[in-house]
Order: sequence, then C-alpha cells, then structure tokens
Amino acid sequence: MPCIEVLFLSAEDVEALPLSSHDILDAVELGLRAHGEGRVEMPPKDHLSLESRYRGHFNILKAYVEPIDLAGVKVIGDYVENYRHDLPSELSLLTLYEPRTGTPLAIINATRLTWMRTGAVTAIGAKYLARPGSKVLGHIGARGTAWYNLPLLDALFDFAEIRVASRRLESRERFAAAMTEQIGKPVTAVDTIEEAVTGADIIVDASRLSEERVLVANELIKPGALVMPYGAVRSTDPRLPFLADKFVVDDWRQATASEYGHYYRLIADGTLRHEHVHAEIGEIVAGTRPAREGDGETIVFWHRGFAVSDVVLGKLAYDQARAAGVGTTLTYAAQTRDM
Repeated sequence: MPCIEVLFLSAEDVEALPLSSHDILDAVELGLRAHGEGRVEMPPKDHLSLESRYRGHFNILKAYVEPIDLAGVKVIGDYVENYRHDLPSELSLLTLYEPRTGTPLAIINATRLTWMRTGAVTAIGAKYLARPGSKVLGHIGARGTAWYNLPLLDALFDFAEIRVASRRLESRERFAAAMTEQIGKPVTAVDTIEEAVTGADIIVDASRLSEERVLVANELIKPGALVMPYGAVRSTDPRLPFLADKFVVDDWRQATASEYGHYYRLIADGTLRHEHVHAEIGEIVAGTRPAREGDGETIVFWHRGFAVSDVVLGKLAYDQARAAGVGTTLTYAAQTRDM
C-alpha cells in the first residue's frame, strides 16, 4: 500500500516562516494575474450557516491555479463574537493537493495566511487603483486582517498619516500601539469613523456589522479617494458603487452567488448588475482593463477574498517550510482496493 507524506503546518510553524511583505505581495499578485488571464478554476464559495444557533458560519473556498499547478480547499469559520472567547473571529484550515492525482500535500493552519492574503489584495488593489502619492490612510476595524492591511499598504505608499477607528476602544488602541511599533511611525486611534476617513486618500472598511448600517457616509469621501470595503455586511452608502467613477470587484460570479458580501443585497434585488462593474481586479493586474486613469477618479474596490489567493500563498508557505525543515510530516495511507 503506498504511503503518502502530508506536511502539517501549525500556527507556530507559519509564524516561524520568513514570509516577507515582498514575498506575500508577489505571490498574491501572481494569483490575481492568473485569475485575470483565465488561468484558474474557481467555483464560487460555499457556506455552512450556523447564524441562528451560534452567530457564525463557515466559508468553503476551492481553486486550481495553473501557473503553480496546484489545487487547494480552505474552510474558514467566521464568528463575529469570538473575541468573547479570546479567539480570532476567523479560524481557518487550508489543504493543498497535487492536481494530477488528487494527492494531498499539506494541511495548513491558515488563519494568519488568510489575514496576509486579504491584506495583500487590499494593498495590490491600492497599487493599481489609488492615486499616486496617496499619503493619508483611514482604516475602519482592528480585526485580524487589519494587521496586514496597514503594513502592506504602508510598504507601497509610505503614508504620512494613518488613522484607525473601530467599535471597541481597547482593540483599536492596542492595534494602533502595535502598528506604531511595527512600522516605525505613528498610527493614531481615533474615536469616530468621521475622524478616520475625512480627507483620507485611501479608505479601508474592514468593519464587522451584524446588520446593514451606513458607517462611511458619501460626503466623508474625498474626491479622488480609493474606498475598499470588504465586510460581510454592507456599511457604506448603497449609492456608492453608482456614484464612483469606477467600481471594481475581485470576482463577479462569486459576488452574485454568496449572501455574505458587502453589496450582496443590492445584487440580489437587481439594483447592482454586471454592467455597473468596471473590471475585476485580476483583469486590471493582467492589463486587459484600465486601472486608475486620473487623479480625480473616485474608485471603489470591493473584494470578498477568493481561493486563488489562498492557494498561491499556501504554496509559498509550503515551499518555505520544506526548504527550512519546518512542520510535521503526517502519513496518509492510500487505499488500494480500486487500483
């Protein structure tokens, strides 16, 4: 009976890897380009909802990425009240597979990788869609993904001012203090969203709402700004996608198929349609659709996160772990009855 070796990477293993900002951005940009070139297989996300019982749900993401010839499946729990249990709101497990035979290669604690890939998509979106020379960042939310949004964005823009607002005082102050130390410049925790976003060149809305409510009013958005919302529940004005000069998504088919998405209700009632979408971000990265075309353009980039980014970042972690001898080797005994 053949014995297959599977690499398990724990949270500590992933944290020990030398995953630099450059590595993360390059890997995720490769995946976005492959998506824009049609070199991936990626069905829409599936969901298992336990909202009525435990105020949480699971997202199931899967993809094959041709440039790295690898398939993967990620299961991630999204539980908004996990902070009450001293847990992240998102807990994730990624499995990687050799696509020719379906042989499993790796099981990875992907909670941190999910934060990384979300931060990288945010940063790459800004690379192509923000006004050159953007110097003020307004960030809403201090949850896991925020820990990569700020450093990856700042690596590209070297902000002069960074402001952070979030619902809980203790979380935003802790986050601002940690980011100040990490990136070596002041990150200011502010009391209101208005303080965070007024006059900002780039606005990231990583809020966690249980029901739709306008947190970012249109009048607070500076002309020419880039707005990037990605919460599961809409917190921007429903008119914003139509008022913006460009409305960009990560994957339109996925956006129409999942109830957990910032603008899903607008899609479900037929208000927001494909004709309103300027491009998918992969098309812009691949050069088949234009990015920002003028300093005065106000642009909205709504990204929900997709499996392509998980697979390319998982491959990076897998390769680095193999090279460094990090992780635990598990054995997977293949059944031979049907051979």
